[in-house]
Amino acid sequence: MAAKSTKLESSMVLKYKDGTDKNGKDKIKKLNFSKVKTSAVDQDVFDVAKSIETLLGKTLNELIRVDQNGITNA
Repeated sequence: MAAKSTKLESSMVLKYKDGTDKNGKDKIKKLNFSKVKTSAVDQDVFDVAKSIETLLGKTLNELIRVDQNGITNA
């Protein structure tokens, strides 16, 4: 039997630069957004992240999509 994967939930993490510390190193902050539709395509997730970037007034450093899958032996 082959194992089968089913998406259970998705979320996204936005990392952005929020100034520098006393040593001149970039301070990176992150925002977590849960309940992203599991059927959402990557381009849509990216577009939403870019809109949030505009609202924050900060430059997006990294976007991470986190998918959790359930695996069964079907």
